[in-house]
Amino acid sequence: MRPRKNSPTSYPKFLSKNFKVVAIAESFRFEDGFSVYAGVRATRDAVVEDAAFAVAKIGGKDGTGAAENIIAMLMRPDVSILMLDGCIVSFYNWIDGEALYAKFQKPVACYVFEEPEGRVEEAVKKLFPDWPERLRAIERLGSPIPYYTKAGYKIYVRSWGIDPVYAGKAAELAMKLGKMPEPLRVARIMAAGARALLNTLSLRLLNGH
Repeated sequence: MRPRKNSPTSYPKFLSKNFKVVAIAESFRFEDGFSVYAGVRATRDAVVEDAAFAVAKIGGKDGTGAAENIIAMLMRPDVSILMLDGCIVSFYNWIDGEALYAKFQKPVACYVFEEPEGRVEEAVKKLFPDWPERLRAIERLGSPIPYYTKAGYKIYVRSWGIDPVYAGKAAELAMKLGKMPEPLRVARIMAAGARALLNTLSLRLLNGH
C-alpha cells in the first residue's frame, strides 16, 4: 500500500513533465574529516545541465550551508524540486529541508533508500557535547514516511512544500536503474569522484609533487 497523504493537496503539475531538479548527494570517509557534496541540475531522466560542489565537516553543523551554496549556484526558475540523498548526513551533520524550502521557495524532498537509522538520540547524546542543539535540529526534520513504487521498491521520504506522497512519486518517475532517482545517482557518483580526486591531490602535495 502507498502511504496516505497527510493533508489534501493538488497534484503538482510538474510531475506530468520531464521536470528539472537540483539533486545533492555526498561522499565521505570518516578518516578524511570532511565530506564532499555534489549537486547537479538535471532533468528527471538525468540529462545534466550543470554541476557544483561543496565540502562539509564530518560531524559538523555545516551541512545546510553546504547544500545552500550548491543550490544557489545551480538554481534556475525552471527547477521544479530539490532532491536530497538523505538529511542526516556524514556522522550526524544534517541538512535542514525546511530552511532550504524557506530560502529557495521550491519543494524539497529528502530520500532514504535503506531502513532509517535507529537509536539516533542515544548516539548523539553519547558522541557530542553539543547534543541538545544537534538533537533538536535532527528532530525538527521529522520522521521519514515510507513510499512504495509500482516496481516494488520501498523508499523513505521527508518533504517540505510538497506532500510526501507526491515527493515519492517524483522519485519514482526519476528512477531507471534501481530505486534511486537518476539525478541523485549521478550526484552520488560525482561526489565520490570528487572526493577521490581531492585525496589524490592531497597525497601528491604531501609527497612534494
